[in-house]
Amino acid sequence: LDSTGQARFDALKAWRGEVARTHNLPAYVIFHDATLHAIAHLAPSNLEALQDISGIGQKKLQAYGDEVLRVVAARAMA
Repeated sequence: LDSTGQARFDALKAWRGEVARTHNLPAYVIFHDATLHAIAHLAPSNLEALQDISGIGQKKLQAYGDEVLRVVAARAMA
């Protein structure tokens, strides 16, 4: 990852940690690091692009898709 991608990855990991704590789940249940890495690298801008990433099924897309896109977009502006 380049520096922007690394910043996205770090932001996604922080978001995942918050979600995991809120739901009392291990972080990997939300998304594996490999999935976060792919999101950080590809920087999807819509749900269709996000759905194409390995590790994101329909349930996770519905549960977390909008928030993941928000995190990605926020890092694009930082």
